[in-house]
Amino acid sequence: MASTRTVLGMLFTLFVAAVGSRSSALTTIKLRASTVPVVPRGVAKSSASKISFLSVRSTAAQQRHEVLHRMRAESQVLHSLQYYGEVLVGTPPQKFTVIFDTGSGHLMLPSASCDSDACAGHNRYFANRSSTSIPIAYEDEPFDRAGDDRDTKVINFASGDAVGQLTRDRVCLGEQQALFCADADFVEMVEESDSPFKDAEWDGVLGLAQDLSGDSQFNIFEVLSGNSTPRVHSTIFAVYLGRNIEDDAEITFGDVRPERMASPLTWVNVSTEGYWQFDFADFTIDGKSMNLCQAYDGHKCQAVLDTGSSLMMGPEDVVNKLLVLLRFGNSTNLNCTEQQAEALPKLGFVIAGKTFEMSPDDYMDRAHDPSSPAGVSNCWAHLMAVGDTGRGPVFVLGMPFLRAFYTAYDMGQKRIGIAKANHGPSGGALVSLPKAAAEAELMAVRPAGDDIGGKQDRLSNKPSWAGQNQKK
Repeated sequence: MASTRTVLGMLFTLFVAAVGSRSSALTTIKLRASTVPVVPRGVAKSSASKISFLSVRSTAAQQRHEVLHRMRAESQVLHSLQYYGEVLVGTPPQKFTVIFDTGSGHLMLPSASCDSDACAGHNRYFANRSSTSIPIAYEDEPFDRAGDDRDTKVINFASGDAVGQLTRDRVCLGEQQALFCADADFVEMVEESDSPFKDAEWDGVLGLAQDLSGDSQFNIFEVLSGNSTPRVHSTIFAVYLGRNIEDDAEITFGDVRPERMASPLTWVNVSTEGYWQFDFADFTIDGKSMNLCQAYDGHKCQAVLDTGSSLMMGPEDVVNKLLVLLRFGNSTNLNCTEQQAEALPKLGFVIAGKTFEMSPDDYMDRAHDPSSPAGVSNCWAHLMAVGDTGRGPVFVLGMPFLRAFYTAYDMGQKRIGIAKANHGPSGGALVSLPKAAAEAELMAVRPAGDDIGGKQDRLSNKPSWAGQNQKK
C-alpha cells in the first residue's frame, strides 16, 4: 500500500429515510434514528499521527469511557443515539446509508474488495459496476487516475480502525424527484475492524465539515453546492432533530426551512476554519450571566456544533461548575421527583448578543427506575468533562443542543445560523411542498430491551416497521 497521508476524525450519528424540498434547488433528507451505541470521539483511542481535535487525548477522558458508555445507553430511554440516511454513488447509482457528520470531512464507504466481517454485513461499493468510477492515486492530486501506486488512508475512530483507498464517482443526495449530483472524490474502506462497524446500522459516513478533507474535491457538499446538476440553490445545509425518537428529523441541502424554526436565525461567523467552530460570550443560568468565559482568550468561549456527538462536552473546570449550578452537584446523575426536575434551572448560551436557553428536559433525560420509590425518577445531565482537545478549550455541542435548536451551516460565507427549533404541531409537518419536492415518512426506532426506565418495548413512529433497517 502507498504511504498514509491523512487520518479522518471520529464517527457518531445521523439517518435519512426520504427527501423533501421547497423548490427544485433544495432537497431535504429525512433522518432515521438509530440507538446502536458507538464510543464517542471524546473517548476515542488514537495511535495515528493526526487525529480530529474531538478525539481527546487526555487520560481523564479515557477513564470516563465506562461512565459515558452507560450514559449513552441510558439516553435511549427518550432519545436516539444516531441518525443516518441515504446517499447514491455511481452510474447506475448504488445506495448506501451514511451518518451525516459535521465533525469530519470525507465520504467513506465500504469497498467491494473489503473481505472483513464488518464489511460483509453492509452495502459495499462496487467500482466495476459503475461506468463513472475512477481510481485516484493521491489525495493531494485528486484528479490523477491511479496507476500501480495508490494512496491509502488509515481511519481510527470509536473503538476500531479502517483502511481506505481513494476513488472518484458520481455522488447524489436526495431522490429522483429532487436529486442533486456531482463528480466527487471519496474513500473506499478496504479494511474494517469489527468494532464499531460490524454491528452498525449504517454503511459509512458523509463528512460535512468545512475544510478537513485535504483537497476541496473530497468535500462532498462543497462540490455539490458548486457543481451539482441541477444547481443547489445556496451553499447552506441545515439540521433539524426531533425532541424524541417518535419525532421527525431531517437534513436539508440548499436552503433552510422556516417551518422548522420557532424564532429567526441568528448568524455567527466561524471563528476557526475546519470544524463548525464559533465563539460565544457566556453561559447563563435562568437568564443570569455566569461569567464563565472570562478566563479564555478574548473573554469568549469556543464551541463546535457536532452532529456526531451524543453529549455536550467541555473543559472540566467549566463543566463541573455548570453541574453545580444546574443542581447536580458533583455528579451527572441525581434522583428527583417530577416537581424537582421541573424546578431545575434553564441553561443558556450567549451567542452573537442573544441568549439561547435550554430547558431541563433539553439538557437532561429522566425516567423512573423500578428500584426507586414511586414518584422518584433518575435524572442525568448530558454533560461531560474532557481534557485537552488539541485546539485549546472547546465546548462540543452535540445532540442535546441540536435537538433544542435548528442549526444552519453556510459553507460559502463561513457562518452558522441558530434558531429555537419548532417542536410544536406546525413543526411536525412540512408546508406548501411543490410538485418538485420529494418526501417520505421518517422512521425512528429504539430496539427493545431493558433500560433504567423499565421500558422494554420497541419504540418507533411507524407501527408497520418491518426489516427496513436490517444489514444487507
